[in-house]
Amino acid sequence: MKKILSLLLVALMAIGVNAGNGNKTVTGGPYKVGDYYNDGIKEGIVFVVYDGGYHGKIVSLDESREKWAEYAVWQNATHATSDGGGMGNMNKIKKLPNWKSNYPTFAWCASLGEGWYLPAFDELELIFQNKSIINRRLNEKGYGEIVDDLYWSSTEDVDNSDCAWPVNMSNGYTYYYGKYYFYHVRAVSAF
Repeated sequence: MKKILSLLLVALMAIGVNAGNGNKTVTGGPYKVGDYYNDGIKEGIVFVVYDGGYHGKIVSLDESREKWAEYAVWQNATHATSDGGGMGNMNKIKKLPNWKSNYPTFAWCASLGEGWYLPAFDELELIFQNKSIINRRLNEKGYGEIVDDLYWSSTEDVDNSDCAWPVNMSNGYTYYYGKYYFYHVRAVSAF
């Protein structure tokens, strides 16, 4: 009986039937860039797909403005230097003492739930490349757009441990700035 109920739930998710999560419809793949994603646990807008649209990454519906690091630790090297592996950078930060209070951007992303992380700058550049379609879907769902401003990546500068790399969402340029500045933050998660 349990197996039949599990199969029924999977079938309902695949056709996008409301599965009791408020007024939000659980969705099913394949997905394309710009689609709304909701598996009943995580929601976001798809910004990259793999495996024929059945796997990829989503960007969060909400955002915040945070410092990459608090002033007390902003000069410390974290070794979160991956260009394309935001989850790897997140895992390095989580191993540091008092990471939730010392690294606000990472703490905000983690507060969204299991699997959410601060994107590396290559991931942010993919979001920039698809910003117009993502923003259209965010508007349709009643959420704020990705604005033409700087967004923190999880990528620390290799040569200057007191800096990290935000991406300018107005032109896609990357810069390195002191980790104690407040910039926008959007989380990402894989599906």
